[in-house]
Amino acid sequence: MTDRVLIDMTISAPVAEVWEAVRDPAKGLRWFGWDSDSLAEEVDFIFVKHAAADEATGTIRFEGTQDRFEITPDGPGARLRVVRAAPADGAAWEDVYEDMTEGWIAFVLQLKFAIERHRLGERRTLYFSAPKGERAGERPMAALGLADMATAAVGTAYDRTLPTGDTLKGTVWYASKWQVALTVEAWGDGLLDLHDAGSWSAGGGHGAGMAILTTYGLGEAAFADLEQRWKAWWEARFPRPA
Repeated sequence: MTDRVLIDMTISAPVAEVWEAVRDPAKGLRWFGWDSDSLAEEVDFIFVKHAAADEATGTIRFEGTQDRFEITPDGPGARLRVVRAAPADGAAWEDVYEDMTEGWIAFVLQLKFAIERHRLGERRTLYFSAPKGERAGERPMAALGLADMATAAVGTAYDRTLPTGDTLKGTVWYASKWQVALTVEAWGDGLLDLHDAGSWSAGGGHGAGMAILTTYGLGEAAFADLEQRWKAWWEARFPRPA
């Protein structure tokens, strides 16, 4: 099998700006991952210490994997491709669910969003995950009443009240079988990224379900309320094994 392009996107910014956002650890904190005590160390480890970068070809290869970023001109903007080596066991790509694959997609969706909508401004994030393994019941998208967004066209407007108590409005930023990203007006033009795992009851990848909430400009009280609502709902809906 040939390598798989995980995502192929155009970012409305010059190539040099996108390259710097990926290579400069300080700027990496504005889009990669989510808030944690180890984020700075992780960004430096992945994108500086253990990356082989060739700016002339726009290629960044990551040590320990065959994954790579390709950043090339696309008119006045930049084209970013995330490429992954083909499965060694010959499995069909449509049958493959991997945490790292969905993670790369989530992170570059945040990169595009952070550059185009906020010029890499300060953000605050919340992260929730459901443990891996066999599980009965709905996955995160369905549990939140957003499963239909997986087949919606990018740019589609939505207006939903979630079981967390949040009323969200915005548009579809990305949609696929395993992952949906939605812009959220109420979070300072933020982003909600939801991952569904492989089958939770029989077969499949048994990956972890996840939610990343990216906010901009929320006050301390508003952010604390958001965290409390989502934490209470998530922990009740996806309890961890005792």
